[in-house]
Amino acid sequence: MLTLALSLLAASPPAPVLWQAEISAAIVDVADVWPVPPALVRAVIRQESANNPRAVSPVGARGLMQVMPATAAKVGVPADELFVPSRNILAGVRLLAALLKHYRGDVVSALVAYNSGPKAPAAVPANGETPEYVARILGYWREYDTSIAKPRARRVSAPVSATP
Repeated sequence: MLTLALSLLAASPPAPVLWQAEISAAIVDVADVWPVPPALVRAVIRQESANNPRAVSPVGARGLMQVMPATAAKVGVPADELFVPSRNILAGVRLLAALLKHYRGDVVSALVAYNSGPKAPAAVPANGETPEYVARILGYWREYDTSIAKPRARRVSAPVSATP
């Protein structure tokens, strides 16, 4: 009986994301100001929090884009707003835009720094969680934006005023 129930669950379509409309609206809003591709933002959110705005990491990163409270303050978002999807996305996208600017549009280097910290080397390390993290985000990005053939070659311009 349990096997039948599990097979029925496995065959059913995935449940919709509860906050999908709010998440989508926030991504569109920040895309008008910060030059980070919306499909890349969606990919980071999926990897960082699995679309859970209440997610908290073991080290204290919060919300959809798993932003640390101190980092949020540096990009103008109070830490107590990190569980608000639109504010968390704003903080995460501001950080990602600053990293893209710093690494001259190199998405892979920006993702390495987003995961490991901006003082980390730009190259994907040979071990640890970062290689899988970057590969998953690039795969999700490709899934969300079918116009991407080779994400490693894609460069994104970030605004001059973006600072982490």
